[in-house]
Amino acid sequence: MEPEGGANRRRIDAAVARLSGGRPHTVIRLAAAAAAFRMPPDANDRDVLEAPLRLAGDGAPERPVAEVLLQELLMDQLPVKLPTEHRDEWLDLLTHLSVAHDEECADVLLRHHQAGHVNRLTAHQVATLLTDTGWPSCGRHFIGDFGLRQMLVHRLYGLRPGGAAWYADHHLLRDHYGRGAADGEPPGGEAFGSVVTHRMNHHLVSGGADDVADHLAATLPGRPREWCAELLEIAQAPYPGGADARRERAQGLVVATGPALRRTVDQLLHAVWLCEERTRPTGQETARTLAQLLVLLSIMEFEGAGQLGKVATQWSDLAANEQPLLRCACTEQLGRRR
Repeated sequence: MEPEGGANRRRIDAAVARLSGGRPHTVIRLAAAAAAFRMPPDANDRDVLEAPLRLAGDGAPERPVAEVLLQELLMDQLPVKLPTEHRDEWLDLLTHLSVAHDEECADVLLRHHQAGHVNRLTAHQVATLLTDTGWPSCGRHFIGDFGLRQMLVHRLYGLRPGGAAWYADHHLLRDHYGRGAADGEPPGGEAFGSVVTHRMNHHLVSGGADDVADHLAATLPGRPREWCAELLEIAQAPYPGGADARRERAQGLVVATGPALRRTVDQLLHAVWLCEERTRPTGQETARTLAQLLVLLSIMEFEGAGQLGKVATQWSDLAANEQPLLRCACTEQLGRRR
């Protein structure tokens, strides 16, 4: 049996690898902060961002390593073309944009958080400034660097007590895309196949998991192929701070309501969400859960159910090998140097 300290070290090393993207400076900072950090096996990678770091030689008190890195990566390397009036708010704006998927999504947030400003930044301008300073792009995430986005998401949740800033931003976007869905608008980017799916993504991460499960259960019969794509788009999302019961809910240890189809869809939603966040261990256990739930759905009596048997094999194989179910530029960056 592996010593407890060895398991903790391996868990921290995995978190550092994902959060750093292999960037040497970020690896050094995270590794130094996490040297004495205790990380439970089922912890979220973002937990390590709270590890304290004292910079040698500056006499300053310890600060969370995420705070140090965001200062060094963003505020100490401001884009040359960033207008002077936006320099003090650059970190705050990017923090809110960490939950955006495309430029339309980002513009909704920017209009809200720059209300009253005479000269406002647009999403296109911000995207250009990020590219100019060497940050990668992703068609599914406005902040296209996985590690940077995790740091900003972590900061967003902590901006106000109880994650209030997190919930406010997601509710703003949920309501925006709710109006778009009602008006029959087409999706604005490549991240989602429909405005409804985009809305459900923001609803899922801001307290609407039960509603999302209801929606998915109602839209599955007769369209399993399209439904699987929508499920992946909805569930490729970060989990808010606080207690995480997704694993228990996926395994049926949390009582769900409704008929068998709805209960099974609820479990599958949480299993896929766990896989797609990419910041918690999944592996064989989650792979088995995915396979069991999809096989269970495949033998239920609704049109197209049998097609889910093949999906069970595909998704469980990916999960067993810690591979994303829905690929994007961010997932391709994991473990690579920039």
